[in-house]
Parts: sequence; structure tokens; C-alpha cells
Amino acid sequence: MTAVLDRPRSTEPHQPAAVSPPALAAPARWLRVHWTLLAVTATSLALNAGTLSINGLGNQYYAAATRSMTVSWSNFLFASFDPGGFISVDKPPVALWIAALSARLFGVNSWSILLPSALAGTAAVSLLWCILRRRFGTMAATVGGIVLALSPVNVAVNRLNLPEPYMILFLIAAAWAILRSFDAKRARRWLVLAGVLMGLAFNTKMLAAFIPLPAIGVALVAGTSGWWEKAKRGLVFGATTIAVSISWLMIVDLTPASSRPFVGGSTNNTVRDLVFGYNGFGRVTGGATAGRLPGGGGAGFGGGAGPGGGAMGASGGIFGGSAGPGRLLSDALGGQIAWLVPLALLGAAAGAWFYRRDRERRAAVVLWTGWFALYAGVFSYAGGTFHAYYTSTLAPAIAALVGIGATALLPLLRRHRLWFVPLGIAVATTVALQLGLAAREPNFHGWMRVVLVAGVAAAAAGIAAGFAMRKGTFVVVALAIGLAGLLAIPGAWAASETANPVLNATLPQAGPRTGAAGTSFGSASSNGNAQLASYLKSQRSGQTWDLAVSSAQVGSGYVAYDDLSVMAIGGFMGSDNTTTVAKIADLVYAGQLRFFQVSGAQGGAGGRGGGPGLGGGAASRVMSAVQQSCTAVTARSTDGAMPASFSGTLYDCAGQAGALRAQAGG
Repeated sequence: MTAVLDRPRSTEPHQPAAVSPPALAAPARWLRVHWTLLAVTATSLALNAGTLSINGLGNQYYAAATRSMTVSWSNFLFASFDPGGFISVDKPPVALWIAALSARLFGVNSWSILLPSALAGTAAVSLLWCILRRRFGTMAATVGGIVLALSPVNVAVNRLNLPEPYMILFLIAAAWAILRSFDAKRARRWLVLAGVLMGLAFNTKMLAAFIPLPAIGVALVAGTSGWWEKAKRGLVFGATTIAVSISWLMIVDLTPASSRPFVGGSTNNTVRDLVFGYNGFGRVTGGATAGRLPGGGGAGFGGGAGPGGGAMGASGGIFGGSAGPGRLLSDALGGQIAWLVPLALLGAAAGAWFYRRDRERRAAVVLWTGWFALYAGVFSYAGGTFHAYYTSTLAPAIAALVGIGATALLPLLRRHRLWFVPLGIAVATTVALQLGLAAREPNFHGWMRVVLVAGVAAAAAGIAAGFAMRKGTFVVVALAIGLAGLLAIPGAWAASETANPVLNATLPQAGPRTGAAGTSFGSASSNGNAQLASYLKSQRSGQTWDLAVSSAQVGSGYVAYDDLSVMAIGGFMGSDNTTTVAKIADLVYAGQLRFFQVSGAQGGAGGRGGGPGLGGGAASRVMSAVQQSCTAVTARSTDGAMPASFSGTLYDCAGQAGALRAQAGG
């Protein structure tokens, strides 16, 4: 057993010719080796894509941008939120590019928008299997693959049109390319590929993708012999990563502001500001995100408990709980990602010790351990915008370490029985942790706690019997039973995603649907209004925008579901300083804009109103001027064509450009 584990990569004996005809020999051999790959891939695909349409168009903000990006290639390039190209989303474009291409091919519907994410999540599972098998064998690959496939938070995000599935896939692929460079004849090609993949990850969610970069860099150094060679390879990887990462940033920032949408979420209409502020260090320090809820969420709302209880923004809520060393075990995060953390830590220790003299495998252990440590550290102490579903980026490292640990522990247990002590401690801690997490929601698959305890008890008995009788098969089977028991509860949480529509598509959480901030902008249903949309469409006379609202929260449903062109003056939250009253007056004068929705939710989550928005800014000034200068539309004035609930909130500014300019002071 030890000799097999010490090989540079797993190999399988050829199938005898007498067993299968020559024409079937190669496929039979492949299937014998890779059947577990097919099994974990099928499991992942079923969880990620099964009953996918129950989630509607998923995240309305991104769905609106997806529809808008199918209108023109300019909108596509700049990731415009609205068909008119007024403002971009507050994220880089790669995830939206993939969804928009799918929507161009198959139309805007649940499957065209959500299936690419599901496939990306499934591909991540398959690729992790391939990475682990090459260095650590089929057992490690199978364990790691099934752990990732059954990660509750990953299933939740893979079923929505969020950036995470793509970013995770690109990061895993970058790790694969780095590890392949160690034994490839043309290593630099693999390093260039790794840099391209890191750049794509960056252009999916900016600096969030660079959190594991130090671990990948250390692994590259650790897995390469000779300091000069280390430096050359590091330079190739680093230069490629930087070049690809800044490519879209340079295109946008070098394009005149008048020829592209405003960069949503930025303070100065540049992607540079978005990278280092709103989507960068502000997420960690909190300095740039206070009171804001970007496409991935933010702070500043109260009410709405998440699974496990707790208000939004408080401990246990969908805003990630309070910062500190215990954050990953909190009500908000524990049920999403913490189920197997003790086993992952044991896997890191066992892998580091067992492969300490194998440079390439040791580098792989360093990579996955560093990945876990960096994300866990940043997430635990982040003081800015932080949400439960961000922890999905931890899952690949946890899965890889559990798989590596399962393979390393078998020979370690045979050589040194003292390894039973850390194994017993890790398993007991994992069981206690899972029972504690499950007890927070006792009515949600609570019976799985019996499966957990029974599976672990049976595994312990089987391992003891196997070592006593020197039966390696007993030990392997017992480990499989134990793993099945440890995956029972998180697997149930993951599977529940296929049976229930997402409660909040902006801030998803796996597991029980106990009130995870089910605001209309975040749910799987529209926050638009079909009757109002029909009225506005009947009033079209060449306008670029059918309607202007204060924020994308208010307008996203109109774009995504009702196919209107809606200007979100203040960006996602209504606080972006995008324009002036005078410029809006110019658009009204040119006949590009006529209707404004100006009151109601004040830019808050889920309301119909298009109020001034949070924190003032352009939306506040424009909507105040509109109320002073334009005519309120009522259901009576439209002969009932407009819903009565919007009477007094919709304003018609046709012919009022001069009055608006007067409000602007000229």
C-alpha cells in the first residue's frame, strides 16, 4: 500500500487482453480508473443543475446586466447594467460575459443564465479530482471530489448567476497548471496558462481572487529546484498574471468616459478605484463599503434573519457575523462551510509530514494549506462587506486537504499507531462540531445526526478490526463508511437546494429557509411590474431609456424580467455620483429620457419606489429636481393603463428640460 502511495502519480495496470476484445480494452481501462470521476461529476451536476428553473433568473442585478449585454457589443465589453449603457455593474465582466453569450445563443431564460454557473461548479469538482489523482491517487481524488460536490454553500452559489463559480473554477485551474509545471517538459507553457487563469479569476471578482496567490507562489517555489529556475518560473507566472489581470482595466480606463458607461461602484469613474476601494481593501477594512450593498451585498440594513437566526449585519446573519477567530463557526457561516474543517486541518498536517521528502507533493500540500489559511484568515477578520456565500472559496482547499489526508493517513497509521491519537481527536471534534451545527436547526434533517453517529461508530469498529486482522480492505471500507457518515448532514443541506427555490439570490445561503433576508430584489421573482412596463412601452417614441430610477435595486426587475431600458442613476445602492441634473436635463431635451420613478423605497431593498437613495449623491439631486419640475402621472390620467399603486410616484418630464435646468442652476 505504501509503495503505491509513494509513486509520483497514480497508475493502473493494463487490463488483460483476454478479458476484453482489443477494441474495448482502452475504454474499459479508462472506465475502470475513472468511474469515480464520473460518479462525483454526476453527483455535482445533479445538485447544481437539478430543478434549476425554480430559481427564476437568479440574481436580478446580474440578470439585468446579462440582458443588457446582449443588446450591443459595447454593452457586452463594458458590462453595462442597462440597455442604454448608462452605468456598468460593480464587478468585472468575465462571469457576465459567459452568461451573456449563453443568453445570446438561447435567449434570456432561467437555463441560459443559470446553467453556465452550474456547469462551472461541476467542472471545478471534476478538475479537482484530476489534480488530486495525478499526485495522490484515486482515493484522494474521490474523497476530495465528493467533499467539494457536497459542500452546501458551493451548491447554493453554483445554482445562481454569481461570480463565485467561475472564480473558483479559474483558481482551481490555475493551481492545476502550476502543479503540472513541475514535471512538464515545457514548464513555461503551463506557467503562462496558470497566469492567464489567475488573470481570468481576477477579472471575475478582482482582488478576492488574489487572496490565495501567495500560497500558489510559495508552492511554485517549493516545487521547483534551483534558485535561478525558481526566479525564472516565478517571473513568467507573475508577469502573465499581471498582464491578463490589468487588460480589461486598461481598456475601460483608457476609453473616454463619454464613450462608455459610468463604472458602477467607483468614486471617480475608473476601474482602478473599483479594484482597490469598493472591491478591494475596503472589503477588508470596511472603509470603502460602509452602508453599501453591492451586487454581492453589503452592510447597512436591519431585519431579516438568516439560517441559524440573527439579523442582517449582526452575528448569525447573512452578512457573515462578527469578525473574530470564531467567525467561521458562527451561526451565519458554520452550516455553510465548517462541517469538515477539523479533518482538513488533520489532512494538512498528515500530508505535510508524510510527503515532506517529496518535493512536488509537498508543494501541493503547501498550496492547498495556504489557500485554506489565507481565505480563512481574511474572512475571519474582514471588517468590511462580508457575506456567508463568500466562504464557497474555502471549499476546494478543504476538499483537497481531506482527500490528501485520507491517502496519507493509511500508511502513517500502519507505520506509527500514535497517528490514531490525532485521527481520533479530529474525528471526535468533527462529530461534535457537526452535532452542534445541526442542533441550531433541529427540525431541518435532524434525523441525519443518527446517521452521522452510526456511520462514525461503524467506521471506528471497522478500522480497529481491520488493523487487528491485518485486513487492509476492512480499513478502506471502514473509512468509506465513516466519510459517508460525516457527509450525511452537509450532504442533506446541499441536496435541499434542489428542492427549494432560493430565498435571496443576492445573498444566498444553503440549508433551511428560515428568513434569509427575502427581499424582493434578492428573491427569485421579479421586483418589476408587468402592467407598468406595458404602459411605459406604449409610450415609447425613440427614447434610449424607458424609465429612470434611483438605484439598480429598484430597476433590476424591470430590465431582467420586463425587458425595459432603465437608467439606475445612483448605481446599485443609489449612492454613486454618476451625473448631474443639468446632464439629465440634456437627455430629456434630446428625447432620450422621459419618465422617472421618484419615491417609495428611498433606494432601499426591494421597494418599488425610486427614491433618492442612500447617502444622497446624483440620484438624490436628480429626483428632487424631477419632483419640483415634472408632472406626476396617475392611474386616472392614463385611463387605468398604469397601476394605481404607482400614482404619484411616476413623473413625466416631457417638455420640462428647461425647468430641470433651472433646478440645476442654469
